[in-house]
Amino acid sequence: MSLFQKKNEQDPNLSFRNKRRAILSDNSDFSVKEAYKTLRTNIRFSLPEGGCKKLCVTSGLPGEGKSITTLNIAISFAEAGQRVLLIDADLRRPTMARLLMEGGDPGLSNILAGMCREEEAIHKDRYPTLDVIFSGVIPPNPSELLSSPRMEKLLQSLSARYDYIFIDTPPVNVVTDACVLSALLDGVLFVVRQNQSERDTVSKGVNQLNIAGAKILGFVLNGSFAKSGGNKKYDRYGYYRYEYRNNEKKPASRAAEGKK
Repeated sequence: MSLFQKKNEQDPNLSFRNKRRAILSDNSDFSVKEAYKTLRTNIRFSLPEGGCKKLCVTSGLPGEGKSITTLNIAISFAEAGQRVLLIDADLRRPTMARLLMEGGDPGLSNILAGMCREEEAIHKDRYPTLDVIFSGVIPPNPSELLSSPRMEKLLQSLSARYDYIFIDTPPVNVVTDACVLSALLDGVLFVVRQNQSERDTVSKGVNQLNIAGAKILGFVLNGSFAKSGGNKKYDRYGYYRYEYRNNEKKPASRAAEGKK
């Protein structure tokens, strides 16, 4: 184990500082911005027109980049002028408040427990058209709250105010929260990380979502390397790659790549 890894374990804030560098901004690399624009386009084409689109982002296991991916997708849509709401529905190990260096209370759990109104839990981001609902107080019964009639009613209410709602959920192979929520949503994005996510883990997660009747829109590949032109040499070009799979469940095809 390296010294950096030991320090990282002792200081979790160091990990969050590194993650914040991956958040989309004016200083992000051009290819990263273009990758998210392509991902944004593919999401738009994968969903029917009209009404609010509600999607969640999950992964097979922790540490595969789903939270940063969710945040950056929301930012990309907000940059295009869409009215966007980002919800941190990981009520067990939330990260959005720390990523954005904001207070996470009140939040989603507070709304679902009847402790506050939805307006009190909506936080404004630096983008005029992007709002955030953080996780709130960590509850003893996350799955029950997310599958409650109050959650369904909340999404219906919020849908009248936004064009897109993106929801960060826990890894699907760890807890059932993403599967539970998928019944209320228009689609699911599955994040995998190159050289980390294992085929069996991804397959198990996809099976879990299929059993729940979720509509899997596609996969976002984290930490990828892309081949340049006709050269067999691999360049450090890809950080996000979106793979689109249509409703007929044909094999996925590459659609976008971006730089780490």
